[in-house]
Amino acid sequence: MAESIQKYTTGSYPFPRDDINPADKNEKWGKKNCEAIYSRYIRGKTAIPFSALNEIKALRDLADGRQDIRQYQKMLLDESDDDKALTGYININWDVFSVMPKFLRVVEGIMEQTDHQVVATTVDSASTEEREEAKLNMAFRMRFKDQLQQIESQLGIGNVTDFVPDSIEELNIYEGAGGFKLGKEIEIEQGLDYTFYISLWKEIKKKIIRDACVIGCACTKDYVDQYTKKVKVRYVDPAKFIGEFSNNWDHRNMTYAGEVITVSISDLRKLLDIPETELLNLARDYNGRRGNGSIDNFTYDADNRTATYDSFLVDVYDAEWKSVNSEFYTTRKNKYDNEISYREDWGKVYNTEKRKTSKYDIQVVYRCKWIIGTDYVYDFGLQHDIPRPGKKEVELSFHFYKLPGRSLASLSETHLHQMALAFYRLQNAIALAAPAGVAIEFTSLQNMALGKKKMDPLDLLKIRTQTGILIYRATTHKGLPNTPGGWKPIQELTGGIGPQLKEFLEIFEFNINAIREITGINQIADASTPNPEQSVGGSELAIAATNNALRPIYSGYIHLKEQSAKNISLRIQLLVKHNNEAYKGYMPVLGKLGVQIISVGADAVDADYFIKYEAKPTEKRKFTILDAATKAMSPDRDGIIGIELPDYLMIERLLEAGSLKFAEAYLNYKSKKNKERQLQLQRENMEIDSQREKANVAAKAKAEADQTKLETDEELRLYRSKKEIDEEFAKLQHERDKEKLSIESSLNIVQDVAKNNVTIPT
Repeated sequence: MAESIQKYTTGSYPFPRDDINPADKNEKWGKKNCEAIYSRYIRGKTAIPFSALNEIKALRDLADGRQDIRQYQKMLLDESDDDKALTGYININWDVFSVMPKFLRVVEGIMEQTDHQVVATTVDSASTEEREEAKLNMAFRMRFKDQLQQIESQLGIGNVTDFVPDSIEELNIYEGAGGFKLGKEIEIEQGLDYTFYISLWKEIKKKIIRDACVIGCACTKDYVDQYTKKVKVRYVDPAKFIGEFSNNWDHRNMTYAGEVITVSISDLRKLLDIPETELLNLARDYNGRRGNGSIDNFTYDADNRTATYDSFLVDVYDAEWKSVNSEFYTTRKNKYDNEISYREDWGKVYNTEKRKTSKYDIQVVYRCKWIIGTDYVYDFGLQHDIPRPGKKEVELSFHFYKLPGRSLASLSETHLHQMALAFYRLQNAIALAAPAGVAIEFTSLQNMALGKKKMDPLDLLKIRTQTGILIYRATTHKGLPNTPGGWKPIQELTGGIGPQLKEFLEIFEFNINAIREITGINQIADASTPNPEQSVGGSELAIAATNNALRPIYSGYIHLKEQSAKNISLRIQLLVKHNNEAYKGYMPVLGKLGVQIISVGADAVDADYFIKYEAKPTEKRKFTILDAATKAMSPDRDGIIGIELPDYLMIERLLEAGSLKFAEAYLNYKSKKNKERQLQLQRENMEIDSQREKANVAAKAKAEADQTKLETDEELRLYRSKKEIDEEFAKLQHERDKEKLSIESSLNIVQDVAKNNVTIPT
């Protein structure tokens, strides 16, 4: 392998011509393409160059806390003059101390909490027209809602009409919530969910997130399982990926891509007719390398076609690349002057009055597996089930995303090394630290006697340890101080590593804080030292800050999943339409009607889908909206009810479907409409009350007028009655006066006659 790598470093390996007869695009042509790609890879002109492999391995070891300890040993130990071996006097455990695995688990945990749902929207013209027609039909039903209900009632078919919006705003909300979603869109979404499920996407997600954090890139491949005839997607190790370099982060429109896989020599013997001498050379080249064992005896049993090196794994480049195949069609007129078109031999062109040749270029994808460094290839040909977003476009099976700049692990590398060195020095300091004890001035304890008993210094120390009393001689027999300088015969020794511990702790704290700054994972997110006085709101802000810092990584992950899903949607259509086994295989998942819908939809140029993944609402967010909806069902201080029970159930259904923003929009819209309706009802009631009040006032005024008139009429009647009585009395009085005068006059006459004796004639 070393020789073959050197060969592709210095030699000339251009891409072969592409504008040739497709019949001439054989295995030899495929090998030249593989060699051209591999040569670029070795020379550092691909997405991930060969020279980056050592760095990738070092970063992964660093992320796992398994970095090479020799780099630290060279700093802490000395090199022997004799055999250049590392020697020293420190006695420590060389296991690596690292906090990087913890930080990576925190990132994985944060991102694992967020789940997404697929949203597939057809973007081909036929599907767009179908969707617009459904919307126009709904708008028609909205405009003539009353008339249609009346017609349905007259026909006796009752409530046949489904949901009909009341306004354009409600129509738009209905559309946004998926009201006009086509059947094939729903079936493709189910197919995508099923594909990611059988592909164990949760495990793939963890690997993608880890790769993005450690080496700053990630890769996947979608394919058709040739055994189950179902579309799947798998993780691709970026260290084994060989693809075209691009300035775009998502490496869109790569013309070639592939990966280095390992194949056993026994499998190669079955796949290819390779001379055993060539296989033996491969075995010797990979002996003790690439995870293979190391053997000294290379033997081959020709009768059984087995060898001691059959289990050896060999590097094979599994490549695919875009190509253009041309077809020529000639049109001529027959004797009846009718035009006839037929396929022409490749490269033969006519341009006469009777014959004209047209050239049609078709973009295709070729695949090939090449045993690296050899002349052997296999599995060469056109790629199966090529995803075609359009008639003239093709997509490769590989999807690669590379974040700009250095990865989180690379940026943290210096601080991780500093912490590892500090930990080794801390171990050494602890190992060399003496335990706490005492220093004893022995002469001051000699020649001591208690009473008649002579005391040995060790006896005095026993008294000291058992009673705490120390008996010693302060002066010699000459009266000189026994301990110059006034020292006590026993001095306490502290022991331990003393102030060094504080220094080591400060080193650890500084480097951990530096890693937090680099990664954006603060103390709240990693829960290292939670502050009990931290408010809930402050904690949520801190976690939100961490999520923002990690957003570019998650955006890259989502983009990678969306690109994979787009290819998967196209492959599912191809399989269901053209492969009867796949048609039956997807029937239990999508149902008979579902596979029929997808199969028919594939006629629209393999109906192109715009795929996106939207974050599912968290349970907390769902509860917030449902709580707001519950409160909206109760009257506010003005007595207005925001929504009714059917509206609440609709919001609940939208949340269960993951349509968070449409649930909010529906809640706001319905609250607004109900408020307007209830305010209008209040205004109408107020108008009725006003009219009723006016009527009451008018009635009261009329009653008062009638009462006044009645009273006036009564007074007039009494007045007239009184007048009539007075007049009648006056008449009677007059008659009485007349009668009185008459009587008086008669009496006067009688008196006069009597007085004068006048005879009254009879």
